[in-house]
Amino acid sequence: MPNVGDTQTKYGRVYVYTQPDATAGPGTWRPSNPDEIAGPGGGTAGGPTYSFDGEPPINVDVVTSSGTQPNMVTTSMDLKQLDDRS
Repeated sequence: MPNVGDTQTKYGRVYVYTQPDATAGPGTWRPSNPDEIAGPGGGTAGGPTYSFDGEPPINVDVVTSSGTQPNMVTTSMDLKQLDDRS
């Protein structure tokens, strides 16, 4: 179980674990405020945040870069994910 204040990077965003009300149950992961927690890749805090999503048969892969290079986004289509029409 994470501790309050723990951070985690998923889908190109930084999330922080919070527990707004301990009597209401377990905590939750919420997007961090970009001014307080900088994301990976050496970007500036408060810059634009992009979300790359796809629904089958569209696949989207984001490779986080290191240094000053931008993230690499690969979009592909896999028709095998569609239902068989025969």
